[in-house]
Amino acid sequence: MNTNLALSRNKLRKELRQQRRILSGHHKKLASQRITTLLERSGWLRAGKRIGVYLATAEELDLKPLIHRAWHRGCKVFVPHIIDSRRGTMMFYPFHMQSSLSEHRWGIPQLMNARSPVATRTLDLVLMPVVGFDRSGHRLGMGGGFYDRHFAYTRRSRSHKPFLVGVAYACQEVSAIEMQPHDVKLDAIVTENTLRRF
Repeated sequence: MNTNLALSRNKLRKELRQQRRILSGHHKKLASQRITTLLERSGWLRAGKRIGVYLATAEELDLKPLIHRAWHRGCKVFVPHIIDSRRGTMMFYPFHMQSSLSEHRWGIPQLMNARSPVATRTLDLVLMPVVGFDRSGHRLGMGGGFYDRHFAYTRRSRSHKPFLVGVAYACQEVSAIEMQPHDVKLDAIVTENTLRRF
């Protein structure tokens, strides 16, 4: 990777993370509720749909209300679990109301007993955490590359599932994010203000 590009992406990542850290608890709670409403109105939360969601860290947008709404609607919910930190690999596993969680050393909630991973291509929709995004559907993540690596096959063809939706606060939008060859583009973004397809 170009050194200047890496530095600029890291600087932008740091600034955007700081912006979402300073949001009030009230704003974060309201944003979570609004995003749940927008996704419910989208028609994506239908009985039998297989939805991948992330389990939020302290600074990420909380999807708990959305997860409960998806269960209530009869959706099957799956969450990522880090398989190998050094190689940056993860898989998606079934997530139920009775599932027990632990915390990964990076502060990421994970399933305690992750069993029976699912093939990613069997998921209909995946909600991905976002640090930054632009109007073209480019996503800036935390820098570990887990999602880009996991969904690398979608760069070759978008004619198959899953539909990739970024989840972010509106303040995380920027004018442009310079793409790298390994970056995976979003199909849509949802914030507390809007749900936008690309």
